[in-house]
Amino acid sequence: MSSDSSVVTAKETFQILMEMSKLLNTGLDETTLALCVRLCDNGANPEALAKVITELMRVKKEVCGQVNGAGAT
Repeated sequence: MSSDSSVVTAKETFQILMEMSKLLNTGLDETTLALCVRLCDNGANPEALAKVITELMRVKKEVCGQVNGAGAT
């Protein structure tokens, strides 16, 4: 029974995190957020993780802009 309630609590906690992520316009989907939570649970530095994700999103936006820009030329 305790195991069932901890699973429910974990799911509820994750849903709250997902709502916070949406409210803050982080751009993270459920899979990415879950991976971030797991990394933090395993000792990753949250600030460093945030910087890496921010940089990856910036590069992705830049690359997508170049690809879309090349197609319009």
